[in-house]
Amino acid sequence: MTALSKNIVPVEKPVQKPAPRFGVGLSLVQVDNLIRASEARALFSVSGDGLCVAVVDTGLNAQHVDFASRVPMQVNLTSDNGGDEANADDNNGHGTNVGGIIVANADHVGVAPSARIVPIKVLDAGGNGSFEAVDSALGWVLDNHRTHHISVVCMSLGGPQNFTEDEFLEGDTIRAKIRELRDNQVAVVVAAGNDFFTHDSAQGMSYPAIIRECVSVGAVYDDAEGSFGYSSGAVAYSTAPDRITPFSQRLHPTANDACFTDIFAPGAPVTSSGTQGPHGESTQHGTSQATPVICGVLLLMQEFHKRVTGELPEVGRLTSWMRSAGVAIHDGDDEQDNVDNTNETYLRLDAVRSLGAIQRDVEISELRSSGIIAEPRHN
Repeated sequence: MTALSKNIVPVEKPVQKPAPRFGVGLSLVQVDNLIRASEARALFSVSGDGLCVAVVDTGLNAQHVDFASRVPMQVNLTSDNGGDEANADDNNGHGTNVGGIIVANADHVGVAPSARIVPIKVLDAGGNGSFEAVDSALGWVLDNHRTHHISVVCMSLGGPQNFTEDEFLEGDTIRAKIRELRDNQVAVVVAAGNDFFTHDSAQGMSYPAIIRECVSVGAVYDDAEGSFGYSSGAVAYSTAPDRITPFSQRLHPTANDACFTDIFAPGAPVTSSGTQGPHGESTQHGTSQATPVICGVLLLMQEFHKRVTGELPEVGRLTSWMRSAGVAIHDGDDEQDNVDNTNETYLRLDAVRSLGAIQRDVEISELRSSGIIAEPRHN
């Protein structure tokens, strides 16, 4: 087994602009149209209110109007910003783009626009960082999630490898913390990785996405936006909704029924909050951008479940609801790229159907508890 890298693959800086290019509130339209987030918020009266996401990344432009009054604290685990542990100012842009996708609520509108956000800075201005810092970040969340009502952790980061199983990680401290957070109904959501082309189109995911206790996320396109070439060498000659991006690592359940890629979401390109002042805007491609989309919908699902039952759901149930309600996407039916597609069918998030799956489960549970319907008998 290849040894784990101690360092994170450096995240790329998003393209930055000083203000929304096409007007306020328009940046996430294609993402929203594909996953139906705004429709879900309206139908189920949810917005992420009362919950909080911890974003383990390059920090956050907390002065942006998109995050006003919803950053209860900041944590800095790098030497940036003078090493001030309470200053997670983002001098890269990646974390601000990711955070905006989840909770922005002014110039840009994220998936869960009423949720709060705690930035935990583990990556420096160059996008570099170590898994030792990630381990410390997860430890902080374990110690503080109840205080700040953190129910989701977003980790749009990973190592350089391409793993197909996680048995070798049984003693891994990051896995242990992810498992403990899961036991406390806190979902840790991790990008599957952007190196499918680099690894010669072999199925797999990066670390820590390969850990079965996390929620792993791959990326699709949300619209027909032409062709794209990436620094890894991956090329999409054309794009269309629900085509898997050529860079997205992926692992099908037939390859490993315990550690597969849980869900796909729009991740290329995604425009969100930026670092150039209080109205900045940024655009980036990656499983890093698909991951916060999933985080936002998980917050909506958690809010709805808590409202109707009084408690947060188990993470495994959240994943089951997302997958049972997912839209089937076939890798190889219409992709036009320079990778070898797997010819397997994966699942892409649908927010309306995911929340509907919770409603149906709650209704059935209530009917069973009242005796109106019985548990099925197995002969």
